[in-house]
Amino acid sequence: MVTLVLTGMTVLAGLLLAAEEGYVKEEFFLHQWTGVGLFWLATLWFVFWKKQKFSIARFISVLTVIMIIVTGHLGASMTHGDDFLMAPFKKESRLEKVDLEEAISFNHVIQPILEKKCISCHKASKQKGDLRLDAESFILAGGKNGPAIDFINPESSTIIQRIILPLEDEEHMPPKGKAQLTWEEHELIIAWINESAHFDKKLVNYPEDSQFFHLAKNIFVEDRMSNYQFPAASTSTIGKLNNDYRLIQAIYPNSPALRAAFFGRGNFNPRQIDELAAIKGQLVDLNLANMPLNDEDVRKLSQFSQLEKINLNGTGISGTFLDELKSLENLKSLSLTGNPIDSKNLEKLGQLIQLEQLFIWEIGLDSESVSSLRTMLPVTIIETGFEDDGQLYQLNPPIIQAKSGIFHDKIDVSIKHPIGSVSIFYTLDNTLPDSGNYVLYEKPITIDKNATLRVRAFAAGWLGSEENRSVFFKAGVKPSAYHLTLPPDNAYKGKGAETLFDLQKGDEDFASGKWLGFKDNDCEIIMEFDEAAPLESISLSFLSAEASYIFPPASIEIWGKSQGGNWALLHTEKPDQPNQNRERKQLLLEYPLDGKPYQQLKAIIKPINPLPKWHQGAGQRGWMFIDEVFIN
Repeated sequence: MVTLVLTGMTVLAGLLLAAEEGYVKEEFFLHQWTGVGLFWLATLWFVFWKKQKFSIARFISVLTVIMIIVTGHLGASMTHGDDFLMAPFKKESRLEKVDLEEAISFNHVIQPILEKKCISCHKASKQKGDLRLDAESFILAGGKNGPAIDFINPESSTIIQRIILPLEDEEHMPPKGKAQLTWEEHELIIAWINESAHFDKKLVNYPEDSQFFHLAKNIFVEDRMSNYQFPAASTSTIGKLNNDYRLIQAIYPNSPALRAAFFGRGNFNPRQIDELAAIKGQLVDLNLANMPLNDEDVRKLSQFSQLEKINLNGTGISGTFLDELKSLENLKSLSLTGNPIDSKNLEKLGQLIQLEQLFIWEIGLDSESVSSLRTMLPVTIIETGFEDDGQLYQLNPPIIQAKSGIFHDKIDVSIKHPIGSVSIFYTLDNTLPDSGNYVLYEKPITIDKNATLRVRAFAAGWLGSEENRSVFFKAGVKPSAYHLTLPPDNAYKGKGAETLFDLQKGDEDFASGKWLGFKDNDCEIIMEFDEAAPLESISLSFLSAEASYIFPPASIEIWGKSQGGNWALLHTEKPDQPNQNRERKQLLLEYPLDGKPYQQLKAIIKPINPLPKWHQGAGQRGWMFIDEVFIN
């Protein structure tokens, strides 16, 4: 009896709801009358069951179950979409996967958001506010409250006005109780409308400063990152492959995808390529620049099926076996700058139709050969380097040479540049060398205190180079005891607190064991001294690699405690955060103390959370890597 009453109440509620605006009568006609039919069928079942005519009741119960399925399906199709029932089984076939280069602003960015969060209330069968969002023509037509998109005053567009209302507001869309827009979806819709709401414009055709483009491209960057479905190589395997002349590291923390780079031309042996077979299923980026290769060595690269990027600059190859790389279906970028590529091998290079970028600076091909190559690779962006067209080109950054980044008394540092006629400007106070702030480099620099050396190159007829920088630390007072109150991430735990005081500087490899990585926990270091000593400064060494989700700390607090006293806050700072991805670099953050004797020091360092809006990982937690603490 209770079930029958509830069925009746449900049917009555449905009839009342159908009277509201937004529903098309023809679309809910079948659902309405199958619902009414279900109620009467259930009533008949109840009557025959009470009269103990069980055979008839059983037959009616079968019909009732069938009617429930039909009615439920029709209702779900109205509210959730025509293929609601089969959607889970069609997911892969319905979602069109495209690369960033082919993505269209509406089809591949905005429409998927509308389908997930909006169309259930704004489609043919349910048109709340007389507005449909299931096709371009309906969006442009708008609804009873005005244009969905106002091209003259975009901020007045109905869509924008509704999604920016507080959640508690009855007019807020999607309504309370429905799945809400994420921050990224919210910003994408607003940016798309504010930038003229193009329906058929490719993302790559938006200007570089377009907010919509910068938000939308992250979807495709994240999709590409998440496509690494292969298993990760073991830590021990990577550890065995790493040495002084070869660096293997994840492309970003905890990614199974690896990059490999070789150093030291005089120590290179082609067998070192063969050794990478242990990670051939994970290697996506290979840098062999300036290694002495022969053409046979290029053939070995075809075994690395996951390769996306190969750098063969200055390796001396002639291109005899470049066609072997056509089997690498994922290969998107190939650099051949500075190699004597034989023109007879041009057709072999032209077989690499999977390439998105090809760099062929200074390889000896004439303009006719380059033109022929462009014909063979019509969709590949081919970079040919310097052409004397009257434009100014930028110098490469200078090279900084020093024995170590840590010293006890003083250290001499040399700076070089491959173009001998350039002028090299430098600073030691962590400011950028420019026309009004620099020291001209003339001889090796003697450094006797913590310093960040920043250098740039300048020459007539050229644009000034990007900067290069190195951080130098003067080893000072070592605490008698130290510990971390919270552990670093298990994948980047080094030697624990000892890593911070072992005088072993980490390099760009954050997985080398010389860095401590923090993401979910703050880094809180407590340092103790046998005797209270007057302390002048504390310096912290960090890694910055934004493309790998590694950022400067969000905040730093330095506390001191005198013998028998309480903790006192000595310094607090929120370091400047980048507004774009930069080259990997080490950061020196130095804080003056007051020279008073302290029995204990404490540093509380917080990783960034969340990552900024411009970043491909916006909204996620960022990483913070620290390797040394120096006290003077």
